[in-house]
Amino acid sequence: MNDRVFSPSALIAEVNSLLESGFSGISVEGEVTNASTSGRGHIYFTLKDDHANLDCVMWGSRADKLRFDLEDGLAVRARGSLTIYRQRGRFQLVVSALEPQGIGALQLAFEQLKKRLDAEGLFAPERKRPMPALPIRVGIVTSATGAALQDMLKVLRRLPQLDVVVAPTPVQGDGAAEKIADAIDRLGASGLVEVVIVGRGGGSLEDLWAFNEEPVARAIAACPVPVISGVGHEVDFTIADFVADIRAATPTQAAELVASRLENQDRRLTTAAAALDRDLRRHLALARSRLAGLEGSRGLARVPQRLLVLRDRLDRTRRLKPALRGMTDRVRARLVRAETVLARVPARIAAGGHRRLLASRCEQMAQLIRSRLQQSTGELAAKRRALESLSPKRVLERGYSITTIKGSRKPIKDPAEVRTGQILLTRLAGGEIRSLAADRPSRRQPAKVQAENQPSLFSAATDEPGDRNATDQEIDRE
Repeated sequence: MNDRVFSPSALIAEVNSLLESGFSGISVEGEVTNASTSGRGHIYFTLKDDHANLDCVMWGSRADKLRFDLEDGLAVRARGSLTIYRQRGRFQLVVSALEPQGIGALQLAFEQLKKRLDAEGLFAPERKRPMPALPIRVGIVTSATGAALQDMLKVLRRLPQLDVVVAPTPVQGDGAAEKIADAIDRLGASGLVEVVIVGRGGGSLEDLWAFNEEPVARAIAACPVPVISGVGHEVDFTIADFVADIRAATPTQAAELVASRLENQDRRLTTAAAALDRDLRRHLALARSRLAGLEGSRGLARVPQRLLVLRDRLDRTRRLKPALRGMTDRVRARLVRAETVLARVPARIAAGGHRRLLASRCEQMAQLIRSRLQQSTGELAAKRRALESLSPKRVLERGYSITTIKGSRKPIKDPAEVRTGQILLTRLAGGEIRSLAADRPSRRQPAKVQAENQPSLFSAATDEPGDRNATDQEIDRE
């Protein structure tokens, strides 16, 4: 063997066969340094300790399955085979598996992704969106066969007005993260939902890992509608929980958040409807009472007829405007014709009295039109004021009143209807006056005499406090 002469490639091949047979499947622990990734996905790095360095390579087919990012300073255990790189003749370890030391690979990958997304602002509270006030269209991203879907549907079916759209997808296993992200994207872009629930039941860290991957986090952040995350149990936290707009402890609680929002709105509407009904009934009763108090008033009885008369006059006044417009058009036409004729008159005649006469006539016509228009406008305003003065409110404001006996709504038309001791209610524009009938005339007196002898109902307002008689005291007691 010592006399044998090797070429470089033959020597390296010989050594590689010895290394691969004697140092295959070995594990090496050390600190990562000089880590880099090539364009083809291969990872190159160096494992070192206090006394030596070992070059390592992990081919892209293996690197794609690595759950965490290989960073300088990370303590790892590398498993692989020793070999010599032919092109450079360098000793290296071809790594087939990597495990971080002191922390699990999944937990390390979780912390690394969480730190990176937090630095990008995906966890920031200011980007969180509130749930819609009336979320009546809800999308669910979960497994079609899981118990979580049935738990959520059981809660949401309490509200028949709620529309639920389910985007079924695997929630664990290889490729689950990409499928979950695709389901979120499809629901958000469909325009069919106002809020999306992303969830699944409990499990181990490996079972929930799809919700800790970057594609799911990016899809939740990009969703155009608010996203509720309900993954696992109360103690489970995933990257999806940090990115989502609202975090629920369980899938059932996520559905309860939507249902409770609608149930609260239903209770508010029921309370508001009851209050509105009470107010309407109270106003209606008050209006009926006022209308009943106005029954029998002679002035009010004539109001409909007066309204018809004034409305007819108003219509005739309105028809005056087209008539004036027609007259104006005819005068304008005459002026046009006059100007045409004037243009044909020789210059020496047109420059004389004809032009002054035409200007005078134009001024007279303009004054006539302004006078007619001002007169019509005044008549229209007067008739409008007359129409407004006949409204029921104005009738009372002019001093009219309606007097009834307490306990009755029928107006008093004859003094003979009143008995001594009865309380009279007199309604005026500004309020109501109570009075006590002291006496009743034995016969019907002429209107003039009765007006002179009848005591004033308002005389008590001018008396001194000490002059009040027994009648006043009876009214107070009543």
